[in-house]
This record gives sequence, C-alpha cells and structure tokens, in this order.
Amino acid sequence: MTWFKTLRELLSFTTKSPCLCMVITEQEGAEIWVNDKNTHMVTPKAITVPRNTEVKITLRLIGHYEHTAMVKSGHHLSYYHTKLQRVPLRLISNDSFEDSVELR
Repeated sequence: MTWFKTLRELLSFTTKSPCLCMVITEQEGAEIWVNDKNTHMVTPKAITVPRNTEVKITLRLIGHYEHTAMVKSGHHLSYYHTKLQRVPLRLISNDSFEDSVELR
C-alpha cells in the first residue's frame, strides 16, 4: 500500500499552487501592477502570484519614477521591498512662468 503525504500528491494535481508575495515600498501607497495588469491594490500588500513562475511587478506612485522587477519564488511566502526613486523638482524662473501663462 502506498502512502501519500497530502491529498494533492494523491490526486497528482499538475496546477501550480500560488504563493503570497509581500510587496513593500518605503513610500506607502504605490499602485501594484502584475504582468502589466492593475491589481487595484497599493503597498504594503500581500499579493498572490503563481509559484515558481516569473512575474513582472510594476510599482507606480505620483512624484516617483516607475519601478519594475521580475519576481519568482518557490516558497509559500516571499517578500519584495524597494525604495522608489523620487522625480526631481525643477525650478523655473518667474519670467518663463509668466510667458507660459500669457500663451494660454
């Protein structure tokens, strides 16, 4: 008689089980996109991703550059942390501001 550790092993499921990936940015509130699809979630958040499959995670936050990373994990829980790079502010002279207002 053969013994199986889990029901999944007994039934020989071939689908990849999901894992959780905790996505954290030092600046909270960044939109999380997975494989170019909006998840409608913001950081910090645990998202479900396929196990042992590389996924593209994109983080977007106003005033910061978009950040993209490829994530792959075989664990039940993985962790992705990054610091988003801020877009530098540019100072303009008062003359160029007045010129742009007059053009409107």
